[in-house]
Amino acid sequence: MDVIDDQAVVSLTEFVREAFGATVTQPPADALAPMVRLLERETRFRRWLPAWIVRRLDAGFARSNTVHPDTARALFAIVRAAQPRIVFETGTYWGFSTSILAAAVREAQGTAVHTFDLYPKAGAHIAQALRPWIVVHRGQPSVASMPPVLETTVPDVFFQDSRHDYDGVRDELILVAPRMPANAVILFHDWVDAQVRRAAMDHLPAADGWRLTRIAGEDPQQLGVAWRRAARAESAL
Repeated sequence: MDVIDDQAVVSLTEFVREAFGATVTQPPADALAPMVRLLERETRFRRWLPAWIVRRLDAGFARSNTVHPDTARALFAIVRAAQPRIVFETGTYWGFSTSILAAAVREAQGTAVHTFDLYPKAGAHIAQALRPWIVVHRGQPSVASMPPVLETTVPDVFFQDSRHDYDGVRDELILVAPRMPANAVILFHDWVDAQVRRAAMDHLPAADGWRLTRIAGEDPQQLGVAWRRAARAESAL
């Protein structure tokens, strides 16, 4: 583990081994297929048109690389190793990360990914083969749409990727984290944002068993993770 800019930074391989006693596994082709198709489509158009015109012509292009390859790999490997029954995600948008999470749940023989987004067309590019493992909750802020689900469903893993201001992250953590089991894992996209990190530190204290770190990688938005030491012991049962 390294410390960069006062942040603990660990390689994906090291984290998966330490937290779960597992090895890194790669996301399957069907989870990556929607991203690959859009990237190939964009590449073809770029042969004839400048990138800025391509992105204006099709809003889908602007999000075709929403999930950085390093983050996609880390999301799949961590969630697969955690062996969750239920995963929550906030910030569905096109559904690229949702597909990655669902593939991990499928391979771990889990139940479902519940993904929440205000956007009424959220999940438009979810991989078709993975839809049986996904429940999309659209049209409301996450803090409004999650409580009814939490009445009957508790996530083992939570991927926070909607609002990235302090209040937004705080509100979601206050709602979800206290209900999560002892072996909970919370992942944060946009860990590069100091407000995201501060909200995580304030509301996932070490006194409650939480450890915070950043997964090393080339994604400029960075992937943060909060986990408890119980994760390894209970995932092995």
